[in-house]
Amino acid sequence: MIDALSGYDILMKDYILVEAWVVQIITMGNGPRYLCDNLWILPLALILSAILSALFSSARMWLRSYTNASINKGMQYKLFTHLEKLPYSYYKKHRSGDLIQTCTRDLDVIRKFMMNDVGMIFYTFDVVVLCFAILMSVNIELTLISLSFLPIMFVYSFFLIKEVRKRYRATDDSEARMTDKIAENLSAVRIVKAFNNESFEIDSFEERLTDYKKHFIHWRIMSSFFFSSSDIFIFGSKLMALLFGLYLCFTRTITAGTLFLSFTFIEMMVWPLRDVATILSNMGQYMASADRVVLILDVPLEDTWSGEMPKIQGDITFDHAGFTYDDGTVDVIKDVSFHIAPGQTVAIMGKTGSGKSTLSLLLTRLYDYTSGSIKIDGTELRDIKKSYLRRNIVPVLQDPFLFSKSISENIKMARKNATEEDIKRAAHIASIDGAIAGFKEGYGTPVGEKGVTLSGGQKQRVAIARTIVSNAPVIIFDDSLSAVDTETDLRIRQNLKELEKNTTTIIITHRVSTAKDADLIVVLDNGTIAQSGNHDQLIKEEGLYKRVYEIQSQME
Repeated sequence: MIDALSGYDILMKDYILVEAWVVQIITMGNGPRYLCDNLWILPLALILSAILSALFSSARMWLRSYTNASINKGMQYKLFTHLEKLPYSYYKKHRSGDLIQTCTRDLDVIRKFMMNDVGMIFYTFDVVVLCFAILMSVNIELTLISLSFLPIMFVYSFFLIKEVRKRYRATDDSEARMTDKIAENLSAVRIVKAFNNESFEIDSFEERLTDYKKHFIHWRIMSSFFFSSSDIFIFGSKLMALLFGLYLCFTRTITAGTLFLSFTFIEMMVWPLRDVATILSNMGQYMASADRVVLILDVPLEDTWSGEMPKIQGDITFDHAGFTYDDGTVDVIKDVSFHIAPGQTVAIMGKTGSGKSTLSLLLTRLYDYTSGSIKIDGTELRDIKKSYLRRNIVPVLQDPFLFSKSISENIKMARKNATEEDIKRAAHIASIDGAIAGFKEGYGTPVGEKGVTLSGGQKQRVAIARTIVSNAPVIIFDDSLSAVDTETDLRIRQNLKELEKNTTTIIITHRVSTAKDADLIVVLDNGTIAQSGNHDQLIKEEGLYKRVYEIQSQME
């Protein structure tokens, strides 16, 4: 178009390949003579090309958005699924803030890199191949000069990317510590308020925020320096190409239109190449975030699917069982032996740290015992399929967790097909039915996040009802009656007798009043059995149980 409008005889022009194709397309095969006689074709061709460009851009944006959403969903689902299936011991060693950071910030960095940067790499490859082919057909020397600075730029980028990656990883770790502090305070907001500790927590958070700011600035200085300094190579390439192109035009080797065309394609080629160099900088962020994700994905999943599925009736035998944590040197449980018959109620008592709750962790295989043997109905505990075992041995924890659902939905979580009658029966046994009746929405009352709308005792009783509705043959109460008064404790234990015919009940408690009606009482001291027997036997012999009984009797 430039040649035609400038009076240049396009009929005598030596067309390059792309120009020849364009002329044939817009003249529908009639050639340059037809174009000279009908110059109106040129603006019409521009308008049509603009429309086609807009349509292709719209399609590209739609496809980009769809792919973006699909990739994000796939990554989030894969990581969350993997986290859900990791062993319990993994969460004891890692902060929740780190995991939240990986599931949000790091996945977002990876998603943006895959959508923006990887897409840009493919786009750059297509554009560079096209532009390079066109420029080579115009003038080989001009093409090579326009690319002369780019190899230096990529070598320069290669060395800077290591430092960018290192600084970003430090920034990401610092942000994870800040996120962990936020998550911790949101979980412990009651304690913070109760102890008037807001100022201390704010100061503590400010320290982490300052640390994050320092690392962020340190990273962005290097990233910005790389981004801006790489422009030197681009402008150098353009300057060299422009000077040589003007020389070729002055010597009439190429026309002004060809120079304009060449410089347009040089612009189209060098800026995407510069963006690829910037992508190398972004790759530092991507690799740091990918490292954090891979650290999680490389953790082996908990094997909950292999093993035997024997009929469980609640016959449990501890035979010289012992347990030591992976990172510990002292036995938490040492040479523990006792037997629980089906349908029995067994109370486990002892000082804080004596290993009472560890027994419940062993029975549900959140941890595996390291010595001795534990058998259920004659089958070694380690040989039983974990998912099957946990459906049949269900604990009620000391600090129960309720989800942001209704009371009915929280109770029903233990058995999805539980009927309304099953839920009400479980609530009655847990002695929470009266409190639920007093709520405006009854069983449909939302409990709020972590059950914040309920009192501590109400949360525990809802958790007890959730366990009861499971109809599990073995139920473990891990100090789960500690937040209820003695009268409610007695009422719940009396109601539990409805289950005792078919249910083996293990009660971990500090209260003698809770333990005294049990068929067997096991007293632990420093991970070993100090005493065992029923209430009448234990109060007649000197030992920890008698001392606790006397102290609690005096307090009452």
